[in-house]
Amino acid sequence: MHLQLKRRLYIACILLTGIFTLLMIRLAWVQIVQVNRTMPGFQRTIREMSVLQRERGVVLDSGRGHFTDYKGEPLTGKLEWGLVLFPHTNSSSQSNQFAVTQPGVKEMAALLHTDLQLLQKEWSQGNAPHFWKAGTRQPITLTDSQVARLRDLQVYGASVYPMMTRYGQGKSGMQWLGYLAEQPGPLNSQAVHKDEVKQPFAIKSGAAGLERTLEPLLKGIGPTLVSRMVTGSGEVIATIQPRVIAPSNTHYPLRAETTIDAKIQQGIEQIVKNAGMKEGSIVVLDVNHADVRAMVSRPFYNPQHVEPNQTAWTNRAVKGAVPGSIFKIVTAAAALENQAVSKGETFHCGGEWGKYGLSCWKEHGHGELNLEQGFAESCNIVFAETARRLDMEQLERTADALGLGRPVGWEGKQVAGMPILQHFDHEEAGRVRLPSVSPQDEGAKVQTAIGQRDVLVTPLQAANLIVTLLHEGEVSAPRLVQRIRYADGDTMLEMPQHDSPSAAGQISPATAHQLLSWMKKVVSDGTGKSLQHARWQVAGKSGTAQVKQRGEKRNHQWFIGYGPTHQPQYAVAVLVQNVAPNSRHQATQIFRKVMDYLAESS
Repeated sequence: MHLQLKRRLYIACILLTGIFTLLMIRLAWVQIVQVNRTMPGFQRTIREMSVLQRERGVVLDSGRGHFTDYKGEPLTGKLEWGLVLFPHTNSSSQSNQFAVTQPGVKEMAALLHTDLQLLQKEWSQGNAPHFWKAGTRQPITLTDSQVARLRDLQVYGASVYPMMTRYGQGKSGMQWLGYLAEQPGPLNSQAVHKDEVKQPFAIKSGAAGLERTLEPLLKGIGPTLVSRMVTGSGEVIATIQPRVIAPSNTHYPLRAETTIDAKIQQGIEQIVKNAGMKEGSIVVLDVNHADVRAMVSRPFYNPQHVEPNQTAWTNRAVKGAVPGSIFKIVTAAAALENQAVSKGETFHCGGEWGKYGLSCWKEHGHGELNLEQGFAESCNIVFAETARRLDMEQLERTADALGLGRPVGWEGKQVAGMPILQHFDHEEAGRVRLPSVSPQDEGAKVQTAIGQRDVLVTPLQAANLIVTLLHEGEVSAPRLVQRIRYADGDTMLEMPQHDSPSAAGQISPATAHQLLSWMKKVVSDGTGKSLQHARWQVAGKSGTAQVKQRGEKRNHQWFIGYGPTHQPQYAVAVLVQNVAPNSRHQATQIFRKVMDYLAESS
């Protein structure tokens, strides 16, 4: 019995010794070999992860890609200085007391133009470090003198760090750029952020504009953070200095080179403000490639404070609006293409047509006019008579051939892993006729021919219509982005210019040349006479559309055209929306100011 007990103890000791030996071998493996290996599903080693679990950090740069204009000038992303506050413990009362009684805090509060109570309140928010916001939504940018003085003060738990701000201060008309918004659910805990520091970080994704359409390319591979080592209770360890954690891939963040000219964009935004324009849009296209040089939407929006239930963030340049007489370009093209009007034929305008309540804008009429003169004077009677000789299908086919009634913005399929890549977020197709309207309805056809009834055209389409005529009927696909570059400057993706052909074919070069010459007549002898003294010789077509806003009569004013006429550089569309009837034609005035500005900038 005694020997049997001894034998059992002996076996147990051997088993325990074996188990401890295996555990020691495993521990040695983890401590010496595996500690330096990257963990599955993460971008860091076990050693780094063990350290990160004891850190608290703040994002200095989200790692998201940025935008530049076509000359390389930054449109997003500015490196500025901010103050990072590191809470001292998880106990807010101890933290508050410690923070406000240490040397230099009163001087720091004065330097920040705040009081101790507000500083104390913000310093103690949560147990994670954060930028000083002074009770606002965005970190406060420090001046150079504030940065220098704060460094001299050396207040424990408050340090100055560079931070990447995405958008400029205030409002702008760059709704095509879009904005970012925090995404609900799993997107706030993407794996690329999980392994940075212990607490989660909110991830903002593109919610509109290029920020949304280029989201897969712009989201980046991870943030740059500054972190402090903390104890188990959350107290910062003063003897261990802060450290910066950043992705090591030199290709990121990416840079999207847009076709925008920042100087022209800003200049036209100022023109819009000075003119007192409340609603509308202006589009400027380079006529050589249909690249967007400026796209302004009014009212302006603030990308840092977007209210989704309001409409300021909407890009009106890609939203359909009733075109009025600028649609007469389509009707004239259809008449020329189908030889609906004889050469030298005239029409009589007495002011009233006598059908469908249609009248001319000139009270007593224009008298005898041919089609060219009717175009220059924007005579409704001439175009009503012309429309009677056309089919609705002819108007629709001509509109399609000119890039109306369908999206025309640049689009690529199977680009960089994306099924479809579009430059213009939520671009509307516009329309010529509702499907419920019979093509045989003469009243609908006549109203359509003068740009009323159900017709909708976007300012982008209107500007591109001018480029189409300058390209002898070939419809281009306007671009907002020309390429994507890596951070080191190498090209990742080119987005070459391409056409947007119509299934209906295209108008003839002769028709395009004829319409361009008629646009010159608008300025020399017609509704655009006020443009005769512009810096450049320009040409175009005016339009006034009758609409209703909340039951009240309003007008949309248009002017679309190009300049200089001898060597065209820019095509411009101006839309001023919802102005009072009988108001001065603000769109024509703004068109001249835009063209004068472009002439000065060239």
